[in-house]
Amino acid sequence: MQVTGQVAKFVVADIERDYNLDLDPNLYAEYENKPAIIAQSVALAPEPGEITKNPSQYYGKRLAVTGEVEEVVGPTAFKLDEDELFGATDLLVLTQQPKAKVEDGKTVAVTGILRPFVVSEVERDFDLDLSPELEVEYENKPVLVTEAVYPSAIPDAAK
Repeated sequence: MQVTGQVAKFVVADIERDYNLDLDPNLYAEYENKPAIIAQSVALAPEPGEITKNPSQYYGKRLAVTGEVEEVVGPTAFKLDEDELFGATDLLVLTQQPKAKVEDGKTVAVTGILRPFVVSEVERDFDLDLSPELEVEYENKPVLVTEAVYPSAIPDAAK
C-alpha cells in the first residue's frame, strides 16, 4: 500500500473532533501523542511483474507502482521492468504528461488506473496518439494510465 497525507501527532480527541469519529480510546492508547499519517490517498502498490502476471485483480483500481524504466517507447509511453518474475512481462505505462522526466534505467514511481490496453478506447479517453507497434505488442494486455510520474524516493538498497 502507498499512503500519502499529512503527518500529525495522533490525539484521539482531536481525530474524533476533526473527522467526526467515535473511536475506542483503548484501541488507540499506544498511538496517543505519536506521529500518524492523516491519509489523503491510499493506493495498492504492487510490483510491475505482479500486475502483468495477474492483471484482472488490479483492473479499474488506483495503483502506485515503483519500478525501473525498461524502455521509453514514445513521448507518452514507457515500460516498467517486470523484475524477472516467472510468467510476467514488462508493464506498459501511458502518461498524460508528455514532458514527464523518464529515462531508461531510472527508477520512477507512478500512480494511475490499470486497464486493458484497447488502443481505440485509450486514444479516445485520454487524447493520446499511440504508435501502431504498441497496439501489436500490448493489445488487451494491462496498461497503467498515469495520473502522475515522480522520481522514486525509495532508496536503492530497499528495491
